[in-house]
Amino acid sequence: MKSSALLTDPAAARESLRLRIDQELAGLGRLEVSSWMMAQPPPPPATALDDHREPATEVELDAAVGGLFWRTRADLEHTHCFHVIGPDGGLLAVCSPRTGALSVRSLVAVDELGGMQLHRRPIAAGAPPPDFRSTRLAAALWRFALFGPDGDQALPAHYCQLPLKLHQLPALDRELVAGRHLKLMRLLHKGRRTFHELLETTGLSDKQLRRDLAALLLVGCLVIA
Repeated sequence: MKSSALLTDPAAARESLRLRIDQELAGLGRLEVSSWMMAQPPPPPATALDDHREPATEVELDAAVGGLFWRTRADLEHTHCFHVIGPDGGLLAVCSPRTGALSVRSLVAVDELGGMQLHRRPIAAGAPPPDFRSTRLAAALWRFALFGPDGDQALPAHYCQLPLKLHQLPALDRELVAGRHLKLMRLLHKGRRTFHELLETTGLSDKQLRRDLAALLLVGCLVIA
């Protein structure tokens, strides 16, 4: 009779289940509650800045971070990690040069990009906040060369005078590599090519070829033949 009543009364069924669970928990004795058991689930990622400033695109942000690392490349010790700090003192990115791992804050205002600074930190400070976007330093350097305001300046002058060749393929996500880059890499793989020969063969503008070659150089793919 009791079972039939539970089947027809949802409230009674829930109360019976609650009592049974309480009895089973009581039988387990004292439980140590760990921090992760009490932690709240992370909030969903924000899609807009609270102050309504214009957010930078992923490409703009990566290009700016890559440019910062390119300009300070002489100081990138592999025994440390590096924090990118914004104009307001907020953390924008974390990089470990030893592994090439780079984590970037998802939302950064456009007007913060010009005031970023690089700070050296102990290697133990290389763990980024959990909501940061994971990428690679190579990807940021690649985007800097292609899209940064001074990316074409990353190609040294002597690379425009001496024969070049492909050293290796870029360790990048395929979506970052355009069709013209594949054509350029095929040409450099087949044999030595000068900057002027590549200009004639690819049909690229002088500035675009400088950017594309600089991108290959910064990710370790281009060498003097």
